[in-house]
Amino acid sequence: MAIAVGGALGSLLRFFISRFVQIRIGADFPLGTLLVNLSSALLIGFFFALLVEKWEFSPNLRALLITGFLGGYSTYSTLFYEAYYMMLNGEWLKSLIYILLSNLLGILFVALGYGLGRLL
Repeated sequence: MAIAVGGALGSLLRFFISRFVQIRIGADFPLGTLLVNLSSALLIGFFFALLVEKWEFSPNLRALLITGFLGGYSTYSTLFYEAYYMMLNGEWLKSLIYILLSNLLGILFVALGYGLGRLL
């Protein structure tokens, strides 16, 4: 139940943040998805350090936040769809930049979140 509730909340937040950023900026680049994925990477590193290594939290809370909420919040399936769509439209360089930014910065954001979580 914790995973389902977390997943539903994460999915809703992903939708609203991604749409808000795309509408507000109006970019021809999927910045909303990139922002959601990077913030998800930051949060998973943070929650892992905090809930798994630092403090003793129940497995249900970890499941709610990490598996449920962040699983629903992260949009890597959307990332791959958007990258493929760019390729179909001949935007190979834009697609490559998007994939590289998402993955390399994603790893960096996990490490940053993990470091922040360990500081607490």
